[in-house]
Amino acid sequence: MYLRDRWPWLAAPVLLCGAMTAAWADVRWLVVGLMLLFVAIPMVLAMAYINYALSLEARWSLLNKELTITDQGLMLQFEDQRLHDRLITWSEVNRVEVGGNAFLVMLSVRRYTFLMIPFTAIEQASIPIRDFAAKLYAHLQS
Repeated sequence: MYLRDRWPWLAAPVLLCGAMTAAWADVRWLVVGLMLLFVAIPMVLAMAYINYALSLEARWSLLNKELTITDQGLMLQFEDQRLHDRLITWSEVNRVEVGGNAFLVMLSVRRYTFLMIPFTAIEQASIPIRDFAAKLYAHLQS
């Protein structure tokens, strides 16, 4: 999602170096553009990944938990007793996307923060996926 939203800013310096190489017939600008492409841009993406992957909300997607839809929001009950149960209120939910084989509940805590709910977790709870999605979307619409 980060790359999808920021690709023009990441591609512009590389394209600029390519244009300067063609305009001035100077191979050094091509080398600079390739360095940006293969060194600088991956480092920026790695820093963005670390920034978002180490957040508390990202850990919620990975930990074993039980998810319940309530009138107040989504209740996360973690199997690890050291963690407290967490209620994600409906005001903290921006939208819901279906990505691959999971629901991505986009949180308004900060940008690119989401709770991933795999379809397999919903099926293990003996809830049909359509019913779960209908409940989720009904609460978001109200």
